[in-house]
Amino acid sequence: MNARLLALLPAAIAINLVIGGLVNALGLPLYLDSIGTILATVLAGPAAGVLAGAIGQLLFGLINGYQWIPFGLIQVVIAILAGLAASRAGFRGTGRSVAWGLLTGLVAGALSSVISYVLFKGVTATGTTAVVTILRQLGWSLPVAVTASSLALDLVDKAVAFAVVGALVRSLPNRLIGRFPRAARAVGR
Repeated sequence: MNARLLALLPAAIAINLVIGGLVNALGLPLYLDSIGTILATVLAGPAAGVLAGAIGQLLFGLINGYQWIPFGLIQVVIAILAGLAASRAGFRGTGRSVAWGLLTGLVAGALSSVISYVLFKGVTATGTTAVVTILRQLGWSLPVAVTASSLALDLVDKAVAFAVVGALVRSLPNRLIGRFPRAARAVGR
C-alpha cells in the first residue's frame, strides 16, 4: 500500500457515494455510482477498483438502505472489466471508452437483473423501479421488465461512466499521468 493508493481510495469512494447519491436522490434512471471505481482501477489497478467499489457500495447501503449492499458484486465486475479495458488501451479515445462501457453495462446489467429480481422483485433504485413500473403497465411480465430495465439502464450508465473517466484521464498532464503507469497505458501514452 503506497501513499498514492491511500489517498486515492477515499477519493474514489467519495466520488461513488456523492454522485450515486445525487443521481438516486433526483430519481434519475441511471446510477453513476461506479465512476470512482473505474477511476481507481484505471489509476491503480483492479484491486484498487474492487476495494473502492465494494467499500463504497457497503457504505451506500448502510446510509441509504440494505437493498444496495448486494450490488457490491456489480462493483467488483466493473473493476475487473475496467482493468481489462485499461490494459488494452480501452480509454484511448471516447469511442473505445464507450465500447468498453457498453460491454461492461451488458455484463453488469445481466447480473444486476438477477439480483434485482431474485432479492427485491424489481424494486431497487428510484429511477430503475420507475422504468420497471412503466414496463409492467405496458403488459410486460416482471422478470422481463426487470431484465430489460437493468440491461438498458446499465448499458447507458456504464457507457457514460467509462466515457467520463476516459475524458478525465486523457486530460491529465503527462507529468501527473507518469506517476500512474496503468493510466498511461489505458490512454495509450
